[in-house]
Amino acid sequence: MLEKIDLGKQIDDQTYAKKIAPLYQRLGVLQRAHWDLRIPIVIVVEGWNASGITTVISELIQYLDPRGFVLHSIGSPKDEERARPLLWRFWTRTPARGRMAIFARSWYSRSLAEQVSGIDWKSRIKRAIFDINTFERQLTDDGVVIIKFFLHISKEEQRKRLNEREKDALTSWMITQGDWDFHAHYDDYLPIIEDYLSGTDTRHSPWTVIGATDGNYTRFKVYSTVIRTLEEKQKILEKKRQEKCGPALAKPPRNKIKRSAEAPRQYTRAEYEIILQECQEQVHDIQYLLFKRRIPLIIVYEGWDAAGKGGNIMRLVRAMNPRGYDVVPIARPDQTELEHHYLWRFYRRFPAAGHITIFDRSWYGRVLVERIEGFCTKSEWKRAYHEINEMEEAYVEGGGGLIKFWLEVSREEQYRRFIARQNDVLKEWKMTEEDWRNREKWKEYENAVDEMLARTSTSIAPWTVIESDDKYYARLKAIQTVISYGSQALE
Repeated sequence: MLEKIDLGKQIDDQTYAKKIAPLYQRLGVLQRAHWDLRIPIVIVVEGWNASGITTVISELIQYLDPRGFVLHSIGSPKDEERARPLLWRFWTRTPARGRMAIFARSWYSRSLAEQVSGIDWKSRIKRAIFDINTFERQLTDDGVVIIKFFLHISKEEQRKRLNEREKDALTSWMITQGDWDFHAHYDDYLPIIEDYLSGTDTRHSPWTVIGATDGNYTRFKVYSTVIRTLEEKQKILEKKRQEKCGPALAKPPRNKIKRSAEAPRQYTRAEYEIILQECQEQVHDIQYLLFKRRIPLIIVYEGWDAAGKGGNIMRLVRAMNPRGYDVVPIARPDQTELEHHYLWRFYRRFPAAGHITIFDRSWYGRVLVERIEGFCTKSEWKRAYHEINEMEEAYVEGGGGLIKFWLEVSREEQYRRFIARQNDVLKEWKMTEEDWRNREKWKEYENAVDEMLARTSTSIAPWTVIESDDKYYARLKAIQTVISYGSQALE
């Protein structure tokens, strides 16, 4: 891509003034239109050091309503970012519907800076490109407009600009030894950047590479590209379209799984207490070793209402160090969460390296309650299986651990527990009208659960189904599964 770029394109000052003036007002109009249409926008400005990224963005935002955008200037990661997968820091910065996020450098610069080292850097770059494409496709599938610019200058032009800045008292502080080191390896980085650009130049998120030698031409190209892209998106969304499901997506390796298995073993209370205490001691040790090895772990609890998720979690964490884990109960999304991609609120709660996050219900609500109750469209929940598989694969491939439990109870046992809760003054708070309404849709939920298990129990993130009519058995099986998984992760 880069070798085809004309670095000599220019626009004289007089022509530039005439061309750019009408674009200022048009950009403001489009920003307001996308605000009204609730279209989120991501603008990425990348490029060589000294290629003019700051100047371009400064010009771009002058005529935007500052209430409608956030500028993210991306540099070295903070401690909390360094302790999580690379894309976590960008998922958490994605814009709400109708808003705009402008990135002065982005996941591309950070991936390049953080992955190009070590013996296996080429394979990590390949994986990074795959993860970036997945990230961007998931955003655009959800309606986000992504506009990406790469400002290209020659090695000679870069040297000239670095020298000019270094000699200027007002800008000399901006130039570091790192800038000169990167410049010295310009020719080495050129093919790597070319691979990044060509590998992530997709239909849903294409690159606009600009020969950025001339500032007027660069700024005009950025303005005109942003305006053209937003106009095209506006036309598409303003047309009434019949909803269609997208094409079939690639299926990951799946594990065959059933909700019902043989009757679980029965434990006396004395047996249960002895085994539970032994298991809790092992969990305590595993938590410490995971922390020491900086391995993050996510544990997902899903299941029928009254399946015993809360009691199960209580027994699991009882012997854990409370500073090393979080339990995240998931309810219906609030207004802020609804303004983002549905996975956004879960990414925000992913654990730091060495920590454990336990989700009491999770992203699987997309293909369960949101599907059944009509809180999302058919195409959205159908797309979610693939998005969830991608998210989980990226998390595990990035060094995280993931355990997923489905707590299965019979319809008869659920009814007994509902009645028992209603008649117990200490537990009646757990019952709501929604629980009874969900029960009336048992068959619909049953079909949704079967499809969820079939389509998201992958070789890298399998489901563990726990027969939970017997609470003792369910609690022990869950904690023993955590012990087994944790032990393998530490090998």
